[in-house]
Amino acid sequence: MLDIDLGYAMKLEPKLAVDYFRSKGYKITWNWQEMSTQAHAQAFTVAKATSLDVLESIQLELDRALATGTTEREFKKNLKPVLEKLGWWGKQINVNSHGDAEEVQLGSPRRLSTIYRTNLATAYQAGRYQQQLASSETHPYWQYIATMDNRTRAAHAALHLKVFRYDDPIWQKLYPPNGWGCRCRVRALTKSQVEREGLAVESSKGKLETYEVSAGTNDSGDACQSEVTQFKSGNQTMRTDAGWSGNVGSAAMGSDINIAKKLTTLQNRKLRQQVIQSLNNAPARHDAFAQWVGSLLTTRRAGNAVQPLGFMTDDIAEQVKKISGIEPARLFAVSEKNILHADSLKHQKTCVKLTLKDYQSLPKLIADAQAVLWDKQKNNLLYIAKGSDTMKIVINAPYNLKGQKDALDVVINAYKASIVDLQKSIKGGLYVLLKGEI
Repeated sequence: MLDIDLGYAMKLEPKLAVDYFRSKGYKITWNWQEMSTQAHAQAFTVAKATSLDVLESIQLELDRALATGTTEREFKKNLKPVLEKLGWWGKQINVNSHGDAEEVQLGSPRRLSTIYRTNLATAYQAGRYQQQLASSETHPYWQYIATMDNRTRAAHAALHLKVFRYDDPIWQKLYPPNGWGCRCRVRALTKSQVEREGLAVESSKGKLETYEVSAGTNDSGDACQSEVTQFKSGNQTMRTDAGWSGNVGSAAMGSDINIAKKLTTLQNRKLRQQVIQSLNNAPARHDAFAQWVGSLLTTRRAGNAVQPLGFMTDDIAEQVKKISGIEPARLFAVSEKNILHADSLKHQKTCVKLTLKDYQSLPKLIADAQAVLWDKQKNNLLYIAKGSDTMKIVINAPYNLKGQKDALDVVINAYKASIVDLQKSIKGGLYVLLKGEI
């Protein structure tokens, strides 16, 4: 049985972990090898749980455990009768793809322990990553911490106390958990802490290698491959377990283009909307965006960096396609240059410039827009929202930004707007009201 010490994780603000967990959709799988770390970060699954009722029941109880601190014992006690009633308990005979009958294990106390510990560990680590990323300006150095006891794997102990910058590539592959039962964590440090403790900041450049390894066979006897990542420095080597190469927090936040594409494949429209709403309203996302904008408007140095703001809802996406004939990307984003363009001297002189708080709140303002319009002359989406004043957020949907392989729904401007002028434009046929009211 897995033996994960979640004591440190429980000290994390649980809301971040709950936000992450609730942002996940569902994925039906038969074998654990069918999903990568990144896929797990974006969808909830339990091997051999082929009924949506079973998945929903397990996820509901896990959600309660995260939100209220339900113990493992209570989790199993609450869930066992529910799963028995749904017929997902004990051993059953299954006919595999080759036509052979086999005995498979469905629900059991051991499996519920594994489900509980693995999901809580990944949820808390994803929340912890988001929290640390949002604080990277003040705590830019991250230290790998292994639980150094007689159960610690040598591979995990090899990284113990090593320090890297928060943006070092190592954290995209080796941010914990890095295997079944992994108890490692990451400690965020300030520059003064690093200096005071005499720590050396390393770089993973040239020391990381990601490759495929055998992950056994599935229940049909077919060979499976899973990704692992290895960090090698001198005589020390850290290697993840098969299928644990990645960063659940980064996958949840940083793979938004893939999420946007996958959302369109969800057949359950209601579930899709729930996922979009949860993602768009996640405070961790808002905090990370606010810090990014704050840093940008302080330094006033714009490169080609792009930041996601949220996901377009089905009703708007469908209307955009109907009007323009083009499928939107369904992912809102803004570049550093877009932000500085909006925060221009011209806008200041004409008294339409937004406040810093308005810029930092763009993801939430878009998610909570009072109306969405279509500009017939410029073929732009206009999100009308209430910040410090009524504002117009102008979006090209879709648009190809420099350096971006995939098209995005790009915020190209944002400024204060007059309700009277907006009403006149709608009445005069310049704007089409897609949603809400002015």
